[in-house]
Amino acid sequence: MAVRSGAGTGVVVSLVVFVLTTVFLLVLTIVFYAGQQNERELRKQAEDARDIYIERGERNMQLFKAYEAAAPPGTSVARHIHDEYERLMRYVAGQPSSMDGIKASFASFGIPDDGVVLDGLRNTDRDLKTRQSELDAANRTLASMQGGLQAKEEEIEALKAAHEQEVEAVQGEIASYRDAAEEYARRVQTTIDELNDTKTRLREQYQSRIDDLEQENNGLLEELQVLRGRVDEFERILKDIRVKSADPDKLVDGYVIDLAGGNDQVFIDRGRDDRIVLGMTFEVYDDSGSIRVDQRTGEMPRGKASLQVIKVGDTTSTCKITRSVPGRPVVRNDVIANAVYDPEYIFKFLVHGKFDVDGDGKPSEAEAEYLRRLVQQWGGQVVYAEELPGDLDFLVLGSEPPPVPQLRDNATDPEIAIWLEKKKALEKYEQLFAQAREAQIPVLNANRFFILIGHTER
Repeated sequence: MAVRSGAGTGVVVSLVVFVLTTVFLLVLTIVFYAGQQNERELRKQAEDARDIYIERGERNMQLFKAYEAAAPPGTSVARHIHDEYERLMRYVAGQPSSMDGIKASFASFGIPDDGVVLDGLRNTDRDLKTRQSELDAANRTLASMQGGLQAKEEEIEALKAAHEQEVEAVQGEIASYRDAAEEYARRVQTTIDELNDTKTRLREQYQSRIDDLEQENNGLLEELQVLRGRVDEFERILKDIRVKSADPDKLVDGYVIDLAGGNDQVFIDRGRDDRIVLGMTFEVYDDSGSIRVDQRTGEMPRGKASLQVIKVGDTTSTCKITRSVPGRPVVRNDVIANAVYDPEYIFKFLVHGKFDVDGDGKPSEAEAEYLRRLVQQWGGQVVYAEELPGDLDFLVLGSEPPPVPQLRDNATDPEIAIWLEKKKALEKYEQLFAQAREAQIPVLNANRFFILIGHTER
C-alpha cells in the first residue's frame, strides 16, 4: 500500500506540474500574443504616419534616396527637406514665403504664373546687357558730342571776340554818321526856315492874285448858271419839237390793207422801202385810240392779234397771224404798232438791269442782252450809258433789285463788296426810273416791250 501511495503522489505531483506548466505557457502565450498585437497596431500607426510624408512606393525613388544621403547625421529627411526649402525661399525671396507669394513677387517683373524664373532672369540679363550696350554707345556718343560742344564753345568765344571788335567798329561808324546826321538836321532846319520865309512872301505876293481869280471864278459861275438855264430851255424845246413829241409808244406804224388767201395771213402797207425786215412782229389794234397806257397800273394793253412778217415786198409785206383773240378778227384798216420800229425814225432804247424773259424766276444779264439784240434786229438803236441821254426814246428796265438788308457789324470784306454792289444796283435802278419819270420818257418792262413789238416767242 505504501508503494501505491508513493506512486500516486508522484503522479499527482507530475500532473500538478504539468497543469502549472500548461497554465504558465498559456498565460505566457496570451501575454506574448497581446504584446504582438500591440506591436502590430503601433507598427500600423507608424506606417500610416510615415505615409503622410512619403508613400511606400516613393521610398525607393532616387530623389528621396539622395535626400537620405544628404541629410546630416541625426537629422531626419523631412527636417533636411524643410531646411533646404527655407534656404531656397531665403535665397529667392530673402525671407520664408509661400509659393503663391513668390509668384506674386515675380509677377511684378513680368514672369507669368506658369513661367520659369530662370528664363525670366535670362531674358532680363539679356535685356540688361542690351541696354548696357546701348548705354555704352550713348555714353560714347555723349563723349563725342561733349568734345564737339567744347569745340563749339571755343568757336563761340572766338566769334564773340570777333563780334565785339565789329561792334566797336560799327559804333565808331555810327558816331560818325550821328555827327553827319546832326549836321544834316541843322541844314534841313535852315532850309525849312528859308522855305517858310519864302512861303510867307509868296502868300503875301499872290494873295491879291487869288482874290482876283476868285472874283473871276464867281463871274464864270454866274455865266455858267445862265448857260445852264439856256441849255435846259433848249432841251425843253427839243423835247417839244423832236419826232417823239407824239409819244412814240402810241404811234401807229402802219395799217392792215387786206386779208391774204386765208384767215391766218394779212397784207400790211409797209415794205422794204419802209425798212421792214423779215421776222419783224407787230401788235394789231382796232384804231389808234386803243394804244393807250393804263394810267393806274402803267401797263400797255395787248392788241387783238399779233403779226409776224413772213414775206417782204417793196411797199407791202405779208404777215402771219401768230396770236388772235376769239371774236375779234383782223380786218382791213386795223392799225399795227411796234415800239422799236418807225418808218422814218430810229428809236433809241436804253436797256438796264437783269430780265426774266423765260419766266424761270431767275433774272439774268444774258436775257437783257437778248432784248438788246431784238431792238437792233427790228431797226432800233441800243444806247449804252450810265445817265439818261437827252434824246432817249424808251427806257427798258429789268426786274427791280430786292431791298438791301442791313449790313452786319462783323461782315467780311467779300460780304461788304457784295452788299455795296447790291446797294449800287438798287440806287442806279431807282435813279434811272426817277430821271425817266421827270423827263417823261416812257418806261417799259419786258412784258410791255414784247406787247408793243408784237413778239410772241417767249
